[in-house]
Amino acid sequence: MSENTHSSAPETAGNNNAPEPQYGVRVPEGAAPGVPAWHPEAAKAQAGHASYVPATPREDVGRGTIFALAALPIGVILWMVIWSLGWMSSFVTFAAAFMAAKFYVTGAGALSRKGVWIVAGITVVTALLSFLGGVWLDAVQFLGREPMSMVFDSEPWALMADNFAYNPDFVSNYMKDFLLALLFGALGCFFTLRRLFADTKAS
Repeated sequence: MSENTHSSAPETAGNNNAPEPQYGVRVPEGAAPGVPAWHPEAAKAQAGHASYVPATPREDVGRGTIFALAALPIGVILWMVIWSLGWMSSFVTFAAAFMAAKFYVTGAGALSRKGVWIVAGITVVTALLSFLGGVWLDAVQFLGREPMSMVFDSEPWALMADNFAYNPDFVSNYMKDFLLALLFGALGCFFTLRRLFADTKAS
């Protein structure tokens, strides 16, 4: 009686039970982690992951600062117009902070914590120069001149310097206005700057 032996196919060396590629095999979407290295979908998955890496925008601080400085004269002129009407408004510093931030991002391309400090500094300088511009406007009106004709004239500045140096009543009266201007200015830019600092907390 002859033996009926069944010989099995020899195992290929190095075969780790990995599935052999078969014609027409398609891996369903979402199964990228289990895709064998030999399958074409593996290369597509790797290429797809690489294409979704976000690029970090580069911030040009110098260019952003130059752009943000454009908010300074706008804020000063706006304050002087309101001052000439006998009013003080927190809207000026709000507008200055908002414009400085927008102009900075336009020039820099991004906004980091450093950029927010620059915006805050420009807002503070705008508030101080705005108040000084209001005092200058009062000096021009005291001289009975038109503001546009006195822009490059030293007479209003000389009058202001003399009063600040030798007129205590002038200083005390304007000190009250200055404190009120600081209060309105802080109220105007507080919420804008707080939001900017919160948005750039991680930077």
